[in-house]
Amino acid sequence: METTTIDALSAELARDGEVTIGFNRTKQFLRNPAGLFGWRRSSPPAPQLIVSDFGLWAAIDGFPEGGVPWARILEVHITKVNVSSYIDVSIRTPDTPDRRRTLRLPHMLTVHPEDLAKWIVMELMERGNPI
Repeated sequence: METTTIDALSAELARDGEVTIGFNRTKQFLRNPAGLFGWRRSSPPAPQLIVSDFGLWAAIDGFPEGGVPWARILEVHITKVNVSSYIDVSIRTPDTPDRRRTLRLPHMLTVHPEDLAKWIVMELMERGNPI
């Protein structure tokens, strides 16, 4: 399901317990330009971000393998670079609970970054430590 609004994301999370978000068509093309000629991948693209009842998981280097529970997410904010918006998530890691680590979520997803950041903050306020 290609979800684009906060209401649709919230409804999918309530219904399924998780929301899987992949790259948008532009990013898919940049990663696989052969798709322009009608050649398809043998398998569907892997999810880049999963938001679940447990917390967050992202397909980026350095993101904890099992995901980050809501209680360990400290802050979510948007960073603007030229015309692009990126979502940064500050977390506490179990091995260094007194220090924060900031991770940047994947870019060019099917959900607009500002809507995604607002939705993650709303979920964080309900499920984790209020910001």
